[in-house]
Amino acid sequence: MDNVTHALHGLALYAVAATDPSIANDPTAMSAVLWAASLGSQAPDFDFVVRLFGGNVAYLKHHRGITHSLPAWLLWPTCLALALWLFFPDHFGLLWWWSFLGVVVHVGMDLLTTYGTVAFWPISKRRYGWDILMIVDVVLWALGALGIFLWWQGVSPEQVLLATLVPAGLYLLVRVTVQLMLRRRVRQFYRQSGIEIGRISVIPFLGLFRWNLVAESETGYETGTAHLRKGIAIHRKYAKNKVDAAREELERSQVYQVFSWFARHLFVEVKRAEDGQLRAEMADLTFGFQDRLPLSAQVTLDAEGSVIEERLMRKPVKVRAGKQKAQNGSANKNHDAN
Repeated sequence: MDNVTHALHGLALYAVAATDPSIANDPTAMSAVLWAASLGSQAPDFDFVVRLFGGNVAYLKHHRGITHSLPAWLLWPTCLALALWLFFPDHFGLLWWWSFLGVVVHVGMDLLTTYGTVAFWPISKRRYGWDILMIVDVVLWALGALGIFLWWQGVSPEQVLLATLVPAGLYLLVRVTVQLMLRRRVRQFYRQSGIEIGRISVIPFLGLFRWNLVAESETGYETGTAHLRKGIAIHRKYAKNKVDAAREELERSQVYQVFSWFARHLFVEVKRAEDGQLRAEMADLTFGFQDRLPLSAQVTLDAEGSVIEERLMRKPVKVRAGKQKAQNGSANKNHDAN
């Protein structure tokens, strides 16, 4: 999630602490909780320093990595509690606990996004992203703003939590339900079409009813939309280009290594010039929208396989019109999976 949402959940934890009379009646303890919950809710994203020193490729590899992992769940609260203990010497346990809750809720919210996180390392190296929320969710922002307003108006912490956390929980439950329904409809759509697919992703987009989708088969990918009322629409098709012959060369590229590890639906197009120079364009179709591929990269190698240039694309790349569009006819029409 974005850092504004994480800050709001830090304030929500502060409100939870205020419901405990032993904390609420101690101004020093309340200050300790505020600092601990606020910093804990942001701490896992301190990995932004990787971008400052290692650049965008290193940041793509390490963001939401070890700083969100199981050891970090314990390391961050310990470091924060030790630092804050200098200012709140009588509340080390309180500092550690509310920092810990801030970290855990932060990681839990990140798991609900498509970008995901390696939250369960070292038990699992897999990056988990549950495709429930966009990085920025205006509904959660609105509920957070409501909570701040109510607190400013002097409403009790219990009432603030009732007015914000209950609707937030129901909202998440609805999004989970819609996502599961759409995944089932996408599977049903392909079964009815007689197309065998493997991995699918139903990805949150603006609103509750319209979601993006990526379906992967042995021969390629299809991208489109899954709508709760309008059904399934396939907009584009991407053939799986065989890169086995060039894989050994591409593995020399740090960008390709990172993309191969990170991308859920990796599309790679390889071209070799007459002089032996190889150029590879790649994108993670998971993050595409319409004909734009925001998370993409280019790698160029010479005839000997040495990397000449490799770079991430900072702006959404527009897919070249023509050969990758879905064919006219049933493939690009809306379909009701029901």
